[in-house]
This record gives sequence, C-alpha cells and structure tokens, in this order.
Amino acid sequence: MLTIIWFLLVASLLATSLVWLLDHNGSVIVTWLGYELQTDVMTAILLAAFFSVMLFATSYLLARILAIKFPNLLKILFKRSYTRSLEKLVARHRQALEILSKLMLALEVNDEKPAESLQKRFNKLVKNPGVNDFLLGKIFLERQQFSKAAVMFEKFGENKHAKILVLKSKLELALQNQEETQAIAYAKQILQVKHDSFVTAKQLFILYKKQGLWNEAKALIREYGDSHFSDELQKRDVAVINAALALEAYQQKKFLLAIKHTNLALRAENNFLPALEIQLKSWLRLGLGFKVAWKIKSLWKENPHLILAEIFDLVYRKSVAKTRIKMMKKLVNANPESAIGELAIGITAFRIGDYMSAKEFLTQSLAKQRSYRAYKFLAATEKALGSEAEQKKNLVKLKMFECDYHYGCSACGHITSKWSAKCSACGAHDSLDWSR
Repeated sequence: MLTIIWFLLVASLLATSLVWLLDHNGSVIVTWLGYELQTDVMTAILLAAFFSVMLFATSYLLARILAIKFPNLLKILFKRSYTRSLEKLVARHRQALEILSKLMLALEVNDEKPAESLQKRFNKLVKNPGVNDFLLGKIFLERQQFSKAAVMFEKFGENKHAKILVLKSKLELALQNQEETQAIAYAKQILQVKHDSFVTAKQLFILYKKQGLWNEAKALIREYGDSHFSDELQKRDVAVINAALALEAYQQKKFLLAIKHTNLALRAENNFLPALEIQLKSWLRLGLGFKVAWKIKSLWKENPHLILAEIFDLVYRKSVAKTRIKMMKKLVNANPESAIGELAIGITAFRIGDYMSAKEFLTQSLAKQRSYRAYKFLAATEKALGSEAEQKKNLVKLKMFECDYHYGCSACGHITSKWSAKCSACGAHDSLDWSR
C-alpha cells in the first residue's frame, strides 16, 4: 500500500514539474571554441539525459569486457565497491544461517509459531526457493496441515527424499480422515521407496490389524522381525493374529494349517479360548476324537468352559443317549464345584430328548449360579414337558439377565456365537470375550 502511495506521489510530482517546465520554457546559449548553440531548456535537458544514458551504457559495456578479458584489473579498479558488496553478502548469509539454526531447533521441539516467524525472516535475507519450500513443508507438517505440506514437497519433482515426504504427508492426511484403505496404499508406497522406514512399517501393521488383514500383518512381522514391533506387537496380538488365520483356514477346510496357527497362538498365550476351540474342532474333523476328549478332560480340571463341554459332546454325537450323558457326567466330575458342569449335563440331556434329566440338572445349575443360558434351556424343557406355566415363569426370569450366548463385544455389547478377531458390529479389534 505504501509503495503505491509513493509511486503516485512521485508520478504526480514529475507530471507537475514537466507541465510547469513546458509553461515556463526558457532558452539556453552554449558557447564553445568560438561556436555558439542556442536552444530551449526542454531540449537541453533531453540532450543531457540522452548523453548520460549513452555514457552509462558505454561504461557498463567496457566494464563487462574488462571483466571477461582482465578480471584482476577490474577488481583493482572497483576494489572498494566489490569488497563492500561482498562483505554485505557474507554478513547477510551469516545472519540467515543463524536464523536457520534457530528455526531447525524450533522445528525439532515442535514449536510452530516461532518457527514460522523465523522462516519469514530467513526468506527476507535469502531468496532460495528450494530451502524455503522445504522449511514451509516442515512447518505445515508440524501444524498437521498435511495437504499444504504435500504441495510444498511436490515442488521438488522426482527427488527421492521429497517423494517420501509427499507420501508421508498424504499418509497422515488419510489417517486424519480415517481413510484406512488409502492410508495402507500410501504406507506400502513409502516402504517401496524406503524399505527401512520402521515408523511407517509400524503404522502399516496397526492398519492391517484394524482391517483384519492378518496374513499381511504376519508377513510384515516376518519381513521386519518381531523386535521392530515390540510396542505394537504384544503376546496377545500374536495370539489374536494366529487365531484369526486359524479360523480362516478352518473355514476353508485346511485343518492342518488351522492347527499350525492355533499352536502358534497358544504358544503366545496359553489357553487362549478362541484358538483352543479351533484347534479342538480341527482335530475332531481330522478324526482325532480321542485326542480331543483327552485334551478337554485335562483343561476342565483347571478352567471349565461351556464351549469345551459342547465340543466334548460332539466327540460322542454318534453314540447312544445314555453314553453321551455318562461321558458328560465323567467330564463334569473332574471339577464338581463349577456351576457349568450341571448346565453342560442339562443341555446335553435336552438335546438327546431326556427332558426330566435336563430339568433336574438345569435346576441344580441355577441353584449354584443363575444365568441367561440356564433359564433359556429350562424354559424350553418345560415347554417340551407340556408345562406352559413353568415355561412362562422361566421366560420372565430370563429377561432379568443379559444374553450371554458365547462371545460378547466389550466395546459395543454385540453378542455372537462365533469368535472373530474383529467385531462384526463396531469393527473393534480383539474385543470379543467369552461370556460366562
């Protein structure tokens, strides 16, 4: 604004002076070596200006010729002005370097406002587009203005390091906008350009876990090693990833592969129930029922679960009703204090059609521990026995309890009969726990 005002003032002053000179144009007489030249003032001024321009142009041309042919002579002739300008240049760059060091320190401790102020001072002293674009990109990164940072770094073209910074800016922007699929693509590109970017590898691992890409997550661990994921990869994560891979293999009827993954999961976290369930079912599908029965008996003594009882009953599903009840009672006797034992026998009796035995054991289970599942099967048993009044009573009591049908999500409360590493309702990772 001030520049425009000064320009208008100077222009108006020159115009006023020119008009005044034209109105009061006098005459000039020049006498030289006996010759006399008479002209007006305006013409004399124009001639003087012309000869001054010609003299300056001739002097500049001669100086350029001397600089090419005789540079040392030119330095001697213009030593004082040359040295002075050089001293000013050195002083300005020294000041700029001091500001740059302060600027880098401010960026290192994420102090954004002083960094921005120092960058403006640096830009006034040194007009270097590359340095200033880099500094602005770093400032935008610290301020989490990732789109602006990407624009700054894109100015460096095909430079390898600038390309990495562009991709990192876009990766952070995708994470900020919760565009996880796009973020995975950017992270992969960064690792292609710079394979040892372990920070990006960790980010990619977390994204794989959120998206349920267990094969990719495990491949990343194999490629970079467990040590680089010490913070992100806990024993629980190893168990969950391998259990998820085991479940996928089981669903594809690759039972040996499923058993391999369950072994890895159980090695990371002993008695991890989802992995244990898949392992037992895989053994059963391979015809190793005796091994399943032995394993469940040993587990039941310390940690009884209804899912174990259900798998145990599958071992004897082709046996007669009395044998199924008998074997279930033997299993329960390994830990008679648990309320789950009577519940397991009652459910087995209900499934084989022995409703009187089912009612007896379900009632015993409720005496030890009231639960949604016990009331549900007891109501169904009373209905099968033709006692609608008792059925209604149990259904009323049923509503007093939350549904505990196998697995429940700790994040959203979603209930499902099958375990998965990711909740199908809210997408939370490793949130499904056995409901007891």
